Amino acid sequence: MTPTERRIPPWLLPAGLGVVVIVLVIIALTRGPVSLNPDSPEGTVQEYLLAISDDRWDDAVAVIHDDWRGSCSGFELQQFAPGDFSAELGSPDGFGGFEVREEFGAISQEEFPEATIPDNATRVDVTIHHQGDGALSSSWQEFVTFDVAFDGDFWWILGDPWPYFVFSCPGR
Repeated sequence: MTPTERRIPPWLLPAGLGVVVIVLVIIALTRGPVSLNPDSPEGTVQEYLLAISDDRWDDAVAVIHDDWRGSCSGFELQQFAPGDFSAELGSPDGFGGFEVREEFGAISQEEFPEATIPDNATRVDVTIHHQGDGALSSSWQEFVTFDVAFDGDFWWILGDPWPYFVFSCPGR
């Protein structure tokens, strides 16, 4: 080896990869929640779930279509509110990871006979993760489908959405 040739130290490549991994982990841990387009079906469902999570009961009820909401208020929703939870768009694909469905199926008229379902109705699948409250309690998850339709200039949630409280409202 001549004095003008430079040799790369053998520890440099593993150290560089280690730095890259640490930076990626920091980015993943400090990244905030994804904010979906509020003018989309997914964004409407996200706003509904965020309002429940933040104890903004009236805001959550406000995105449920009038035909299904009836006389419900935030008070009824609060009575059925879950404990600590988180949610993500999509439903499980077998026993493996999660898969976001990009195409949504049509909603049949038979599912909601009490009101008219618009032709532009769609579905948004969500996985809800519940955290246990105590040392001996376990966490669990449930898979929920929200029916959503565009009416006027807004995407509205249809039916009796999770946590299924509309049936308890006065006049129902």
